[in-house]
Amino acid sequence: MHIIIVGGGGVSYELARNLSEKEQDVVVIEINEEKAKRFKEALDVMVIEENGANAAVLERAGIKDADMLVAVTQSDEVNVIACMVAKQYEVPITVCRIRNPEYVGDSSVLTPQQLGIDVVINPEKVAAIEISKMLHFPDASEIEYFNHGKVMMVGITVGKEADITGVPLRDLPINPDAVIVGIKDPKGKFVVPGGDDIVHPGNKIYLLGKSKTLKDISSLLHHEQKRINQVTIMGGGMIGVQLAQLLEKSKQHFNVKIIEKDVERCEALCRDLDKTLVLEGDATEIAMLEEEDTDRADAVVAVTGDDRSNIVVALLARQFGVSKIICEVMRPHYVPVYSTLGIDSVINPRILAASQILRLTRKEDAVAFSLLQDEKAEVVEIVLPENAKVVNKKIADAQFPRGMIIGSIVRNDQVIVPRGDTMLLPDDHLVIFAIPKVSAILDRYFAPPMGKESKEYLRNKLVHSEES
Repeated sequence: MHIIIVGGGGVSYELARNLSEKEQDVVVIEINEEKAKRFKEALDVMVIEENGANAAVLERAGIKDADMLVAVTQSDEVNVIACMVAKQYEVPITVCRIRNPEYVGDSSVLTPQQLGIDVVINPEKVAAIEISKMLHFPDASEIEYFNHGKVMMVGITVGKEADITGVPLRDLPINPDAVIVGIKDPKGKFVVPGGDDIVHPGNKIYLLGKSKTLKDISSLLHHEQKRINQVTIMGGGMIGVQLAQLLEKSKQHFNVKIIEKDVERCEALCRDLDKTLVLEGDATEIAMLEEEDTDRADAVVAVTGDDRSNIVVALLARQFGVSKIICEVMRPHYVPVYSTLGIDSVINPRILAASQILRLTRKEDAVAFSLLQDEKAEVVEIVLPENAKVVNKKIADAQFPRGMIIGSIVRNDQVIVPRGDTMLLPDDHLVIFAIPKVSAILDRYFAPPMGKESKEYLRNKLVHSEES
């Protein structure tokens, strides 16, 4: 695919890096010299230092032959104009980052389609949704749902007294409706396991299976199930306010407070929130945290917008004995710092946004796509076409490469956790867990044989994925 990315921020970088590693044809347009320089030095992509909302610049980037345009600058207006121009050149798929809900909300005069936008992304909103999942299921550090919630993937750190340690996977007393698809040790070594592998205390395991089964699996891992009621959000930015709004609307009762040091921002939060207690103060100050009884919080969420401040908040929360700490991380190289602190619940809005877009670039008929927060593995939900290479074969006979597992199959609304003798049939919804280098070649097994994707094919693919 020929993909044009307008904007040179964090989302753009994660997306361009991932696409270039998969040998996609990528052009990045960024007007800022310093940002453009980062792409030129680090990635194998073409970079144009110009305004991405300019038609002449887009022509230089190859807009006439583009399969997708992704507009993710800091300006909603620039992003919208870039998408409108792209549609004039009949680009099949346009993706637009929009922060202001007035552009695409219920009160908007124009629909996204009228603005030339096929897919709207909001990294902050996606991050808030992911954090909300963690608060509803606090035993997990990562959670993803597939096939309208029928299938679930969770990442959980195994406790010292868990019943599954020290036993080969093939002998584990795990419900047959779930399967361990990944194991990561405290040093970061990651494997897609086989039957001989063993889980040790402190390992992070990834389970995939029926949602109902995984929601009840905590007793096997920790002997007790956590429940979150008191939530303290450190930082009243876009993630903080959208998270508070989600928790206010939740069927589960949460007592929520936000600590924000900017006075004007506090006033805006008071207007936007109905049930949340808004406090002015510095979340990195011990006195402030003591005054607000942080030791009584069931969960602390650090979303200040600054990695270093979030690390300080996490350290202080740990000192106050808070059991569930969730941190926003903007720069991936900070992730090992959190691991050292014993905090495995981290959220990277840029990776989450990139995952949404990467789904549309796959040759398989991908319905959903997710990158693990540490990018050690990828999870993709696909619809198996009738002329794919592995159709009507047993999994054991498909000769899949090591480094991938089909974790579940949804067939006629029934969830199947497959075994070696399970047959793969047309229109099966497969949820596949794979390391990146294997994920990059899944199309050999699950995509229909074809040449270069036509623009009409890409448009149909977009429509199908939205319907799914």
